[in-house]
Amino acid sequence: MKQTLKIAHFFGTSENAVRIQITVPLITYLLIRMAHAGQTAIVELTRFARLVRANVMHRRPLERLRQRMPETEIRPVRNDGQMTLLWA
Repeated sequence: MKQTLKIAHFFGTSENAVRIQITVPLITYLLIRMAHAGQTAIVELTRFARLVRANVMHRRPLERLRQRMPETEIRPVRNDGQMTLLWA
């Protein structure tokens, strides 16, 4: 299971910590499998998983994962309703 879910080592030693460290990758794996099954643009699961990992912070349709993002999509969108982090 550690090899399939790409768990190099367990960070915690308690039973609860190990359960969490197995559950999170298992949920992630199942979500990726479901998303892969729901699209037809990318056939290989490993390529799909790599593209999802590379685009996880971008809101894009699954069919557009293979396309390069235009420069306008890379820049952050200014939202006046959000607070600004001020560096000292």
